[in-house]
Amino acid sequence: MDRPGALPILRQGSRQVYSPSRISTYESCPRQYKYRYIDRIPRDEESIEAFLGSRVHEALNKLYRDLQLGKLPSLPDLLAYYEWDWGRRWHDQVKIVKQDFSIEHYKRLGKRCLVNYYQAHRPFDRGQTLGLEHKVTSSLDQAGRYRIQGYVDRLVRVRPGHYEVHDYKTSGRLPAQDQIDGDRQLALYQLGVVGMWPDAEEIELVWHYLAFGKELRSRRTPEALERLKTATIALIDRIEADTEFTPIKSLLCQWCAYLSICPIWTDRTAETPSRSVGDPGDERSREILVPDEEMSADLRSFLREALLEAIRAAAETEAAEIRVGEDGQIWVHVGGRTEQDAPHEKADGWMPLSGASVSLLLRQVERGRWSAEFVEKLERYLASDPLGNIT
Repeated sequence: MDRPGALPILRQGSRQVYSPSRISTYESCPRQYKYRYIDRIPRDEESIEAFLGSRVHEALNKLYRDLQLGKLPSLPDLLAYYEWDWGRRWHDQVKIVKQDFSIEHYKRLGKRCLVNYYQAHRPFDRGQTLGLEHKVTSSLDQAGRYRIQGYVDRLVRVRPGHYEVHDYKTSGRLPAQDQIDGDRQLALYQLGVVGMWPDAEEIELVWHYLAFGKELRSRRTPEALERLKTATIALIDRIEADTEFTPIKSLLCQWCAYLSICPIWTDRTAETPSRSVGDPGDERSREILVPDEEMSADLRSFLREALLEAIRAAAETEAAEIRVGEDGQIWVHVGGRTEQDAPHEKADGWMPLSGASVSLLLRQVERGRWSAEFVEKLERYLASDPLGNIT
C-alpha cells in the first residue's frame, strides 16, 4: 500500500514520481486528483474504512516486528494492541458514510480480520520477512523518465530466488481471480522488487482478504509486465496532458474528502429544483441530489455507477434472484427464492430495478445477501443494457 498520508510529489528530472494509488485516484476522479496532488488542499477528514484499514495494518506490522525480535505475541495480545491503537488514533473527523453501521461494527470487523489472519498463519514461519511497509521504486522506461514508488505491506523471501509481495485488504468485497490477475498495484511493486533483489527469479503476488479469511495469489509473465509498463506510461502521459481535470460522479463521491468543494455537488442554485433518490420510508437513507435537467442522462449514469460498485461488493450467500421481463425490465426478489413465474409490482417481495429501489438494493448488497452467481447474472444484464429502464 502507499504510506498513509504520504503525497508522492517527488520529482525525477521534470517528471513527478507516481504511485499506484495516485494513478488510481485519477482514474476514479480527475478532480479529486487535482485537489489532492496538484493543489494539495489539506483535509483532516478520514473515512471509517480507511481508519479501520490503517489500524489492522498497524496491528499486523506490530505482529511481525515482534516476530523479528524473537517474540510471538498471543492472539489476545494482538487484539489488545489493536484496541489500544484504535483508541489513541480515533478522532472526530472520522466519517461514516454507511449509516446502517456503527463504530462498533467496524471495530468488530477489524478484530475479525486479525483473528482470521492469526489463526490461518501461525506460527508465522513461512519465509523470511525482509521488510514491512517496505519502500520499492522502479522505472517504467530505460531513460528513467517514468518512475513508480510505493510501500509493500510485507516483503518475504521464501527461499533463495523466490519472493512474495504481500498486501492486506480489509475490504468487504472479494474479487474474482481474473480481477486479481489484472491488478496493477502489486505488479508495479514487483518491478521494484526485481530491481532491488537481482536474484528474484520467482515472484508471487499475495493478497490477504482478511474479512473473508481468504488468500489470493497471482504471478505475472515478463510479457504481462511489459504490457503493464506500456499501459501505465500511457496513463501517466494522459494525466500530465490533462488541463481540465473533469470530475466524475459516482458512488465513491460519498467517501470523498473534497465533496464540499466539488463543482458537481456545490453548483446548485435556488432556481434548480432537486430530487432525491432513496429508499421510500427509510429516514436513514443518504439523499443523492440531482438537478431536474440532468435526470435523463446524469441520473441514469450515476445509478449505473452506484449499482456496479455495489454489486461488486456482494458476498457468497444466496438470498435473492433476478428475472428479466418481456419488456426488458429487470426485476429483483430480495427475500429469498420464490416460485412465481411472472413478477409484477404487486408480487410479494419483487421490485423493479428503478430509481426508487436502487438504495434498497445497494443495502442488500452491502449486507452480503447476494451470491456470486446472482451478482454475475446481474452484471451480465448491466453489460448488455445501458440501464435505459432506470428512470
